[in-house]
Formats: sequence, structure tokens, C-alpha cells
Amino acid sequence: MSDGIPPYVLIVRITSILGMSFALAIGLLMLIGGWFLASLIAFALFAPSFGLLVLIERFAAADSEPDEA
Repeated sequence: MSDGIPPYVLIVRITSILGMSFALAIGLLMLIGGWFLASLIAFALFAPSFGLLVLIERFAAADSEPDEA
């Protein structure tokens, strides 16, 4: 039985959520300001943060599964 979530998963979760929220906030501010290309770039920077979150969750799930022998 697992004792909980490993610390590296928590650190990556917090970092990626901050990255996603920062990218969306900056993108929206630039979109409101009329800087359309810059806002698209900021919105595109949402994807790496989300991808990192998905990747580390899959890695942690695979790492926590018991080995079947």
C-alpha cells in the first residue's frame, strides 16, 4: 500500500499549475490589450505546463503500481 504522493509529484503539480495559470492570465491581458500575436504565444505556453503535469502523473502512477511477478 502506498504511503501517499511522492514529493516530486507535488512539486511538479504546483509548478505546472502556476505555469498554466500564469500563461492564461498573461494571454488574456494581452488579448484585451490588443496584442493578438503575443497573446497566442502566451496561450501556446499553456501546453508545456499541461504536458508536464500529464507526464508526471503517468510516471507516478506507473511507479506506484506493484510489480506482478
